[in-house]
Amino acid sequence: MKNITLSRRNFVAGAVASSVSFGMPSIVSARSLNGGALGQGLVAMTHGSMTVTDFKESRIHSYQSPNLTGCVSTHIIETPERLVIVDGQRSVIFGQEIRDYAETLGKPIDRFIVSHLHPDHWFGTYQFRDVPIHALKQTQSEIEQLGDFFIEISKPSLGEHVPPEKVVPNVIIEDGSYDVIDGVRLEYKHVTDAESDNMLTIYMPEEKVLIAQDLLYNNCHLFCGHGNFQGWQDSLKSMRNDTSYDLVLPGHGDITGSRESIDDALIYLEFVEGVYSKVNTGDELKSAILDRYPSYLAESLVDIQNLFLFPKK
Repeated sequence: MKNITLSRRNFVAGAVASSVSFGMPSIVSARSLNGGALGQGLVAMTHGSMTVTDFKESRIHSYQSPNLTGCVSTHIIETPERLVIVDGQRSVIFGQEIRDYAETLGKPIDRFIVSHLHPDHWFGTYQFRDVPIHALKQTQSEIEQLGDFFIEISKPSLGEHVPPEKVVPNVIIEDGSYDVIDGVRLEYKHVTDAESDNMLTIYMPEEKVLIAQDLLYNNCHLFCGHGNFQGWQDSLKSMRNDTSYDLVLPGHGDITGSRESIDDALIYLEFVEGVYSKVNTGDELKSAILDRYPSYLAESLVDIQNLFLFPKK
């Protein structure tokens, strides 16, 4: 197995390349509501798409960015009185679209939660800098150390999508802790050595929902740039064995997927790990991945990951 160096130099390369019951929830596309029962206050999405999952005491509004930026998911948890935002986007423009949508719900934003370091999940946090930003201590430290750097090296390729300054999380989430907001319970878990070295998942026991974010992708290419193949597979297997939730929300791709997405991800990781151990270039790995998964979205993630897996000497 090749040695993977997640150095500052590699970060440069990577950035430049550019229902109503507590059973199964009711999932409705915001685009098709047209002012119906759940359509109150919904607005058309100019850039991304919004999906609403309705529960007895809460709703989850899930925004998905265009394929151009990797089909990244942001989730708005709507409690009876407040809103909780989970993850930003790689674009402050998309972040503003989410903020505008949240404003139509007519409730204050209680907090913003960042799941992990990768910029496609926190650049858009800039549009929520006026509310408390929560994250794991490790993620706070990573953004503090690398945030300015990510912003500077992203400007040439992303331009107006890049925030003018980093927003560092200012409230720490502890592994195994929980919050209860208007009767809606959020349970936090720190996952290590998976898609990113440090990641946060959120479990909503009453709704039987697991917000997995980048621990799981749905019909999108997985970013394997950290090379944590075994650790990621172990986490997915634990997720698969957990029968406490009915819906798992991914960090990339359509939220209407099922537990089959977990099996798909395990197969994908095993395949990429096997090919990676045999090839010598990123082009060879990319060709093999695209041949095997021609219909998967977020192809750009393959190019970015290969800059980490095959660093230039």
